[in-house]
Amino acid sequence: MIHLIIHPENPQRRFLDQAVSILRNEDGICVYPTDTVYGMGACASNTKAVNKVAYLLDKDKTRLFSYICCDFSQASKYVTISNGHYKLLKRYLPGPYTFILPATNYVPKKVSPKRHTVGIRIPDCILCRELTNLLGEPLANTSIKLPGAVRGDPGTVKPAVMSEVDIMLDIGQLENPTGSTIVDLTGDTPVLLRDGKGEWKE
Repeated sequence: MIHLIIHPENPQRRFLDQAVSILRNEDGICVYPTDTVYGMGACASNTKAVNKVAYLLDKDKTRLFSYICCDFSQASKYVTISNGHYKLLKRYLPGPYTFILPATNYVPKKVSPKRHTVGIRIPDCILCRELTNLLGEPLANTSIKLPGAVRGDPGTVKPAVMSEVDIMLDIGQLENPTGSTIVDLTGDTPVLLRDGKGEWKE
């Protein structure tokens, strides 16, 4: 596994380009920081890499899956966003939230067997958004198999993922590492599924 130390506010372009190359051309899986905890994922269009993510999800049913995007334009290929939901999402994103929305046909059955809904994230994390912007598509993201706040410590994350990932982008210890707040937007009214780092006021 390649381990790169990244500046948290001004991520080095050469390191991001290296990660993009591994994700896009080498069927790679990457560990990266978000505004909540460290996540791991693959290039959304890379079938071989997404199959690796699907294997992890199938092996451990407790892992959560989502798409990490740089903006709403990226997200709209994978989920259907109504005008009302768009206004709501604009109030909370970028931020520490996962929103469950109706999935489009671009969501592979292997990572979402029912393929009716999927979570999207637009983290308030410069590195994460720049990485997905350079990729030109989302990261098919799954959680790291570690308890709670431990997932914010790269020193603990690294040994836990060494056998599963190809590259790790490390900005150091994350502030207040807590899972995202998860909100279901597939019904008539928003439903809070998990009270996490983001404050929910609806």
